[in-house]
Amino acid sequence: MRKNLANNTALVLLISAAASAMANAQQPADKTLTCAIPEVLIKQTAQPFIALPVGAIGVRADRADIASDTQVASFFGNVEMQLGEQQLWTEQAQINQQSGNINANGATQFSDGSVRVVSENFRLNSAENRAYLSGARYQIGNTGAQGKADLLALEPQKVTLSGSTFSTCPSNEPAWQLSAKTIQLSEDEAWGEAWHARFELFGVPVLYLPYINFPIDDQPKSGLLFPTIRSSQQNGFEVELPYYFSISPHMDATLTPRYMAERGLMMQGEYRYRSSNGSGAFNLAYLGNDKASTSDNSRFSWRLEHEQVWNEQWRTYVNGVGISDDNYLSDFGSDFAGRADAQLYRHAQADYRSNNWRLTIRAEDFELLGNYRSPYRTLPQISSLYTSPRTANFEYQFASEISHFQNQDDSSDATTRVHLEPQVRYIMEQPGYDWLAELGYSYTYYQQAEHQATGRSANPTRAMPHFRWRGRLNFERPLGLAGQQYRQTLEPQVQYLWTPYRDQTGIGIYDATLMQDDYRGLFRARRFSGLDRIADANQVTVGASSSLYDQSSREVFRFSAAQIYYFAESRTELFENTGTVTASRSDLAFESRIRLSDSWYFNSALQYDMELKRTQKSQTAVEYRENQSNLVQFTHRNVTTLLGDTIEQLGVQAVYELSPKWQLASNWYYDLGQKRTNDALFAVQYNDCCWAFRIGAYRRINRSAADTLGSAFAATPEFDNGISFQFIIKGLGSDNRSLIDLLEQSLFSYRQPFHLSN
Repeated sequence: MRKNLANNTALVLLISAAASAMANAQQPADKTLTCAIPEVLIKQTAQPFIALPVGAIGVRADRADIASDTQVASFFGNVEMQLGEQQLWTEQAQINQQSGNINANGATQFSDGSVRVVSENFRLNSAENRAYLSGARYQIGNTGAQGKADLLALEPQKVTLSGSTFSTCPSNEPAWQLSAKTIQLSEDEAWGEAWHARFELFGVPVLYLPYINFPIDDQPKSGLLFPTIRSSQQNGFEVELPYYFSISPHMDATLTPRYMAERGLMMQGEYRYRSSNGSGAFNLAYLGNDKASTSDNSRFSWRLEHEQVWNEQWRTYVNGVGISDDNYLSDFGSDFAGRADAQLYRHAQADYRSNNWRLTIRAEDFELLGNYRSPYRTLPQISSLYTSPRTANFEYQFASEISHFQNQDDSSDATTRVHLEPQVRYIMEQPGYDWLAELGYSYTYYQQAEHQATGRSANPTRAMPHFRWRGRLNFERPLGLAGQQYRQTLEPQVQYLWTPYRDQTGIGIYDATLMQDDYRGLFRARRFSGLDRIADANQVTVGASSSLYDQSSREVFRFSAAQIYYFAESRTELFENTGTVTASRSDLAFESRIRLSDSWYFNSALQYDMELKRTQKSQTAVEYRENQSNLVQFTHRNVTTLLGDTIEQLGVQAVYELSPKWQLASNWYYDLGQKRTNDALFAVQYNDCCWAFRIGAYRRINRSAADTLGSAFAATPEFDNGISFQFIIKGLGSDNRSLIDLLEQSLFSYRQPFHLSN
């Protein structure tokens, strides 16, 4: 589970364990740090068997003495006894052949296949089928769970420890352990219970627990999980005490009270389920009375996700997140939304797929965080696409859509849109070239009310044809470069697009927006998303892309460039003075990707205005990436806004593993225009086999204050500074939460190479 840093200066003490990792379904642990499990037992050299009438017990020893009158057999020197999977090593032992009892004095080692014990003596009561070992040091199987006990009692599938300790740290001096009056371990359920237990860190008691149950391995079982304790300036002292419910092998739940001294008691719950064809989860957090807030006394969040595969054709998916107010994420954090998120998206969708038909039924909703115009909900949208089998390179497509939009703040502001679009396509594909010609006709009807303030007319319609032709050549040749052999490809392409002008000012804007004009975007058939605006076009797009592939067919270099040449101005507006085209050509779009080595990458995208002789947008990243624990990314971003303002920013993000135990993480984003740091973070983590320590500090623009000022780049914003400490208790293996998770919570999160726009 990802934990956000506190919003203000904070001291955080986090106590967790393998139980919480299981309940929260975290990813598998990183195997970089290898932790050896100490063997409690030392295998001894086997001595020759002495044939003795001791029933089913096999015995090896240096010397034996059997008293026929008492039926007691005594063994001396390197004694080894075996009964099924049970083995005993000692220097002196006695067996009563009549009762089956065994007594061994002195240093003793015992194993039953699951539990290994070193003790001061051993006694087996055959009638009770129970063994007693005093002054014991034990280990549970290969899990590394181990400890000490004044008295250890062994029964079938159960171990009872009196005056004992328990820890999963593979050390005789563990970083953490439970010290309890009584500990009972159930081998068949792989769980343990402790009564009157003290939780100790480095030998210092920090928490008393009258009762607790805990996992020996990763098998789920209902019970209390290890608590989480925090202290922060914003929320005060915090404690979370989760209770896990193992309802069935495919269903579980977790209930977590979260007490915050400055705010009150928040209840958090999670319910998860899984079947052969689907899975889902529901999360809810509720704070009835926030003592730190004067306006939003009741605070809550929820999240719902479900995915179902009904058969080969039908699938459904539901996903949504909701919060009570815009500041909830910054105050409490969330595992399902970032603190820098500007909106929350919710949708439910059903998909039907066959060889020729695609049908989608969707309902979607946006929640914008901040003082913005409320978007429209889509309730619902039904779209279909039929594609006929290709005959003599011809295929026929028929697309249709019916959508109902409703304003979130005004239920009377509702619109229904019906769209029909048949088209005929001719497709030619050959090894050296391919081309596509499509001719279509679109008809759209809006059932909307007249609205003078926005210029909407009553029930408008729109009908227009469109034509598109796109062709591409495919060249390939071997190329020797710097002593290496490569395969070079060259793909020049050209596209002609024609769509007549239609006056669409009477149509409302419900789901349309201007799309990105990058290299691929210049070859789209439309400039706007959605259907509320279809731009007129009479234009040619010319572009080319060239790549180099090594002998393993890995792309090591790519360069692409494209530009649109307009034969006529595009008069279609999205909003006032936006979306029209008055120039004779578009920005020149470049993209380049270079694989410098197995670990180094260079990626760049640029849009250059040939008329104004300036860069409209550029994104460049140089990245070293070995794995999730070793990466460094340098970025530069430059954007010219619609108002002519320029935003230019430098950034560095890094996660680096100094050693298997030490890891660093940092990011820094500097605004060259405002000459200030907008976001900075530095964290150090020490990672051991059963515990980890993390310290971090950050400085970033206060998002709520920035929203109030109207811009995240305002001249005098407020900044949020903080520091945090985390102590993580865990089982074997290294911490399965990488420091890169901290970067994801920053204002400017980490971006993968080749995905600079995500």
